Amino acid sequence: MIRTQNNTTEQCIMEAAEALFLDKGYARTSTIEIARVVGCNQTLVHYYFRSKENLFKQVFENKIKSFCFSLLEISEEDLPFKEKLEKRIGNHFDMLKVNSKLPILLFNEVHTNQDLARKIFADVGHLPLSIIAHLQLELDVEYENGCICKTDAAALLFSIFSLNVMTFIGSPLLRLFAENSKEKMDAILEQRRAENIRLIMNSLNP
Repeated sequence: MIRTQNNTTEQCIMEAAEALFLDKGYARTSTIEIARVVGCNQTLVHYYFRSKENLFKQVFENKIKSFCFSLLEISEEDLPFKEKLEKRIGNHFDMLKVNSKLPILLFNEVHTNQDLARKIFADVGHLPLSIIAHLQLELDVEYENGCICKTDAAALLFSIFSLNVMTFIGSPLLRLFAENSKEKMDAILEQRRAENIRLIMNSLNP
């Protein structure tokens, strides 16, 4: 891996680890392999991150934080509620499109390595809770104004996650339907993105 002034050894290790974890999973990725991809000694991997578990935690905590912060930024935008919600749904879909292997890895680790999954969410669990609390305040105002039906924020976010995540869990099958054509794949995904937004927004109708 080529290093530049803006790409330190520590950053290279993070990038290589992320790619390998997403491609092979936690159990089948070794610090020896991460070091080989980076072009450094395995000792450096342990120097910066102490263990594979800590490296895995940091990679996915960063993913969760960047996603949560993107939602919080939209919350501060001066837009009508429904426009902000559409952007949130679309941003979540776009984040998954860039990280299409993330949902499968996350589900695998939750089922096969629950202790590690608990450790990760214990450190970042306050971020989703802050989003739910903020969203619930917005939903309550919209309900009181007669703009939407009574809606629970946690249930709404679960619906958004379910629709968007299932798109990318099923993406290997979708690639077969798309006959390996990137253009066709992108068109199908864009159609699904719009449909997911429409379904969620329609579910709020009073």
